[in-house]
Amino acid sequence: MARETAERTRLTEKHSLLTWFDAVVDRMGRLAAWTMVALVLLVSTNVLVRYFLHEGSVWSQELEWHLLMPIALFGIPYALANDEHVRVDILYERFPDRGRDMIDLFAAIVGVCVALLLIKFSVPYVEQSWRNGEGSPDPGGLPARYALKALLPLGFLILFIQQFASAVRAVLRLTGKASNTPE
Repeated sequence: MARETAERTRLTEKHSLLTWFDAVVDRMGRLAAWTMVALVLLVSTNVLVRYFLHEGSVWSQELEWHLLMPIALFGIPYALANDEHVRVDILYERFPDRGRDMIDLFAAIVGVCVALLLIKFSVPYVEQSWRNGEGSPDPGGLPARYALKALLPLGFLILFIQQFASAVRAVLRLTGKASNTPE
């Protein structure tokens, strides 16, 4: 993690586009973190209300899973950008720097392709939901489910931005325009 974080700082000072990409991903990551706080408070409140008052509401339970979407969509690119994702470090750490950079570049290119496909397939899904004015099928549920679904292409765009920035960083390391060791 220290390698990636130090490298991000060093490279973003030299490349304004990477600085912008990092800022977008970091802001969305912070939004995901605050959404997680809201989710914890909501779940706690729902549990206490159900336990002590023997009441519950469909809308509050639906809101719980609605909050999961921005947490996942914005939290995953943030975790990837900060090297907090799951990786088989036992193998990865045994490779020389150039081998790791090649793996990073390959993974980033695959990530870019996956993000673009997800954007392509999510846009018609969101458009259909907007056209139909989709809401909750449950009485007392949340209206405007289409607005929540609109986060899908946005989240995949953030993933694209993060993976593209990772690919650029890997290319810069492979071409010798960035070092592999933290300063």
